[in-house]
Amino acid sequence: MLRIKKNDRLIIHGLFNKWVIYTLYIKRNLLRCSTIVMWGSDLYIHRTLSTSKKLKDKIFECMRGYVFRNVNTLGFDMPTDYQLMKEWYNVTRNAYFITYPQPINKDLIDLALKSKNDKSSVVNILLGNSASRENKHLEALEYLSDFADKNIKIFCPLSYGDTEEYKQEVIEIGNQLFGNKFEPVTNFMSSEDYAKFFSQMNVAIFNNNRQQAMGNITLAAYLGCKIYLRQNTTMWRQYVEIGGCHFYPVETIKEQGIEKLKSIDNESIEINKKYFEKLQDKDFMMKTWNPLLYQKSGLGEK
Repeated sequence: MLRIKKNDRLIIHGLFNKWVIYTLYIKRNLLRCSTIVMWGSDLYIHRTLSTSKKLKDKIFECMRGYVFRNVNTLGFDMPTDYQLMKEWYNVTRNAYFITYPQPINKDLIDLALKSKNDKSSVVNILLGNSASRENKHLEALEYLSDFADKNIKIFCPLSYGDTEEYKQEVIEIGNQLFGNKFEPVTNFMSSEDYAKFFSQMNVAIFNNNRQQAMGNITLAAYLGCKIYLRQNTTMWRQYVEIGGCHFYPVETIKEQGIEKLKSIDNESIEINKKYFEKLQDKDFMMKTWNPLLYQKSGLGEK
């Protein structure tokens, strides 16, 4: 970073490294030629830092705020996340909204669709995307507890995320509530195996309390799963309130019978699929990235 010249562009994809923040704060001239594309946890760490009683965390959060307010360009793949940045850091500049290619492609989707078995009597439920506490697994398991005596199978991806202690806590509670109807997924799979695995899901529950699991949500929508999200998240606002997707509130799971839990009409499946097909269209992605990549450097030039 220190070798950046006056007319260079610096694009930072995910602001996770504290030394990058220190450098941008101290070498403030770099902010004039820098673009920060936010990833997710680099924004939501605000919830931890802003409530910390440690002086070093308060100082670090002030530095982050200065960087966000003064960097040349900001990019987001979840437009509603930008509303949080404006609220949390008093950012007033405009931002670019971009889309990412997800780690799925037409071949994998076709493979998953061919593997799909709609005749199974078991209701297969995907719970979460990782061992991150922000998945709120324990709360979601409590929502599902009324179905413990039904013909269900809960698959819970835990192959990466937070601490081993948290992962084991989720597994222990899952086993207590559901016995062999709860299956933790602790190993990584190849893309092909994951597509086949995902093809067996009827329901996908993402109780995440922040923007997360977007690749899994995309695949679930393509495969016609009934998708549940938290209503108090930027994902709900973006996908449902703005995008018009037919997703369902996690909070309503306990109010439903097993048939309603999994049932989704063909019109809703098609609406969800078309929304994500648009986001994954190469021409559409280029249109979102080109203004950010080919802008001129310098504050105020948008």
